[in-house]
This record gives sequence, structure tokens and C-alpha cells, in this order.
Amino acid sequence: MTTTHPKASDDSVTRTALWALVAVSGVANLVTSVAQAPLVVNLVTGLVTLAALTALGVRHLRARRSGA
Repeated sequence: MTTTHPKASDDSVTRTALWALVAVSGVANLVTSVAQAPLVVNLVTGLVTLAALTALGVRHLRARRSGA
């Protein structure tokens, strides 16, 4: 049985960056909620988190369909 390891590529860098964005924007959203920041700030951090999670989901589904 041969085990292949994925090469470090743009895909892994992009995935890591998206996960980092999810973490940072999620924490920022939590802080803005607790600190009772203006609604627009809370909405922006929430939308950034949602966009990053959506991008991760789309990438995952495309990878499954292509057989990668």
C-alpha cells in the first residue's frame, strides 16, 4: 500500500488562510457582540465569517466532485 502526501500548494495555503479568516472574524464578531459595538460592525464581521465558511464549503464540494 502506497501512501501519498499532498504537496504544499496554493490549495493548502488558501485553505489555511480561509480557516484563519474564519477564526479571526468569528472572534471579532463575538467581541463586537459582547462590547455592544454598532450594528454595522457586527454585521460586517458576521458576513466575513459567513463568506469564508461558504468558500471553504464550496472548495470542499468541488474537491469531492473532481475526485481529488
